[in-house]
Amino acid sequence: MSDFNEFNNNDNTTESYQQPQPDFESIDEETVIELTEPINNTNNNIKGVKTFIIFVLCAIILCAVSVSAYFVGKNNTTTSFNGALNLESKPSNSTANSSQEIYEIVNKSVVGIVVYNEKGISGYASGVVYSEDGYIITNDHIYENVSNAKFKIYTFDGNSLNAEFVAGDTRSDLAVLKADTTGLFPATFGNSDELNFGEEVVAVGRPNDATASSSITGGIISFINRRVSNSTSYTSKLIQTDSAINPGSSGGALVNMYGQVVGITSSKLVGEAYDSVGYAIPTTTVKYVVEELIANKKVTTRAKLGITYTEINEVTAEINNSTVTGLLIADISPESSLNGKFTAGDIITEIDGVKITKGDIVLDKIESLKPGNKITLTIYVEKSGTYKSIEAELLLAESESSYKGEIQNNENNYNDTFDFPYGY
Repeated sequence: MSDFNEFNNNDNTTESYQQPQPDFESIDEETVIELTEPINNTNNNIKGVKTFIIFVLCAIILCAVSVSAYFVGKNNTTTSFNGALNLESKPSNSTANSSQEIYEIVNKSVVGIVVYNEKGISGYASGVVYSEDGYIITNDHIYENVSNAKFKIYTFDGNSLNAEFVAGDTRSDLAVLKADTTGLFPATFGNSDELNFGEEVVAVGRPNDATASSSITGGIISFINRRVSNSTSYTSKLIQTDSAINPGSSGGALVNMYGQVVGITSSKLVGEAYDSVGYAIPTTTVKYVVEELIANKKVTTRAKLGITYTEINEVTAEINNSTVTGLLIADISPESSLNGKFTAGDIITEIDGVKITKGDIVLDKIESLKPGNKITLTIYVEKSGTYKSIEAELLLAESESSYKGEIQNNENNYNDTFDFPYGY
């Protein structure tokens, strides 16, 4: 993978559909026809009856045609899934559910995934039902060591389905699979921006055995929007929780106490120094990434500046007897707006007039923009000791996936485990 796919932080710290109804106009029979002629007027009576019969027959035919046309149109109307995801707000007039009630709500929307190829079973993972017609959200890392990976989906009622790879995105660690089926139970997705520190959540997934029933673990939101470095040198904003995320739970659901999925479980910190530190991908990220993966098979709206850097915060600057904080440029991509104008060792100190005291300031700004957008940077030129301003145009951050579509001859490419940070 290119070194210029994103800012590279060299710090290794890992921190209702409602069916339309036909509009039938009611017919007031008293206004259809009035028999005002005397009944003993045979000719007029016959003529009136004929007129009445003809009128009624026409009305019946017209009504029948209208109804038929409506139902034919209804049957021919497609309601195929277009990839859009609605993030619902927390209900204002509802009380929180118990964990047991949450499980009953969410269990139907969580599936187990067996990842395998002709060499055998690589591992187990979890997934969340995105649409009734078979789209499943999971993690991109679940197949990263498996060439020509295939997928078997196990639903809550024990049924098994074959699923195909649609697309994946390494940076967000999200992927979409598609089972050729209908009648699945899509999850209700909530807005992760509404999460609060200390809020109760549960994680639902298939640890250790994708073919078994889903399990549930409880906890709280430990941190919101914590930036975590992954194995590709990207940093992603994740939800930190102490809900247990065990092997096989990757791609499962992090759920608030209203039954809304607020995150896709991804990883956990492991080791003697860590206890109950798990991460989930927020639904605000899930929404735009998954919609693009379904529509375009990749993410096409993510921006980058095209450099690698080392963050210089106030402490780092003080240690080096300097007052300059920002991003110390380590390398510049040939395509970057900074190429040829600045060099390694120069320091980006401001972005759009905001002083850079930590890398998150720059990353947050760029993540809010699109390729082609422009930003103004102030850069300290190390050689001259002067500051310069430049208008830089953001590049497209190429979307990549861990999926390998061809069989690799090297047996060492096959691994039956997934390692941290994006492992199980």
